[in-house]
Amino acid sequence: MKLPTAKITAFLTKPDPAVRVILVYGPDAGLVRERVVHLAKLVVADLNDPFRVSSMAGSSITDDPARLYDEMAAQALGGGRRLIRTQNPGESVAGAVGKLLADMPNSDSLLLIEGGDLDKRSKLRAVCEGETPFACAIPCYVEDTVARQRTITEILNSEGIRTTREVIVALGDILPPDRMAMRSELEKFALYVGKGKAATVDDVHATVQDAGAAELDDLVFAVGAGEAHRAAQLIDRLYAEQTSPVAILRAAQRHFMRLQWARAQMDNGLNATDAVKRLQPPVFWKFESAMAGQLRRWPRARAEQALRRLYDAEAAVKKTGTPDTALCAQVLLGLAA
Repeated sequence: MKLPTAKITAFLTKPDPAVRVILVYGPDAGLVRERVVHLAKLVVADLNDPFRVSSMAGSSITDDPARLYDEMAAQALGGGRRLIRTQNPGESVAGAVGKLLADMPNSDSLLLIEGGDLDKRSKLRAVCEGETPFACAIPCYVEDTVARQRTITEILNSEGIRTTREVIVALGDILPPDRMAMRSELEKFALYVGKGKAATVDDVHATVQDAGAAELDDLVFAVGAGEAHRAAQLIDRLYAEQTSPVAILRAAQRHFMRLQWARAQMDNGLNATDAVKRLQPPVFWKFESAMAGQLRRWPRARAEQALRRLYDAEAAVKKTGTPDTALCAQVLLGLAA
């Protein structure tokens, strides 16, 4: 089954014991990892326990499907529930998982699959979202503005930081969309403010916003406007200032998320100017007309396509050996063109 958004929190708090296979997937890689680790620790507190935790590569499952069954049927030496983990195993494991679900061993082991960003045609998703009581799939999508602000508030509350709406809005605009990266930044922010203290917008700019933020804004607006030559100049300048490709890609992701949201308002009847005015946090005044122009240039489907390319690029540049600066520039200039 596929867990609806409204039921995810309850399941994460107390998973259904009948579910023996959990697939966690989606474009927010940080949220995928956060939920996987959370679910894993509900089964085994020490994820390095060799007797209760087994990690399997996708290739080993594909090459020997019977081994997956054996791992699920095995008992832990010394007792306790066993956990079998596999990370980004690929579509080829769908057959083995399907066979496991059709003939589930009489044990309480859990198979936890960190699936990455799987589209609707994914065979692995189809297997785990099917009509079986033994499996469920948990999607991890990038949060919209309201949900993002709610998450930031919850994290800061857990850190003992008092906030105002202005602080939450400012953080929502600046922080990276990836959940783990966002949590890491908020932990540093909380450490700077101090437990029990009230945070201010000045604290946000002092600890979270980087010096290249203005040039990043210039770059993403150049990309959105189709100004490839100017975008190339700004990319060179940001690289010269040691701005990381990941920071650049995340700034572009935030920009296209805002375009996507505003386009949805236009599809519901607003004009471009009014749609821009509804954006939170507000668009800086010098970019308002440019933003309205870009809304006419980027229909919702194209904005979604651009976001997908930016997420894929971020995932790619994090891989060891990837020419990250070249790939980042190629993607941004491709969007500008």
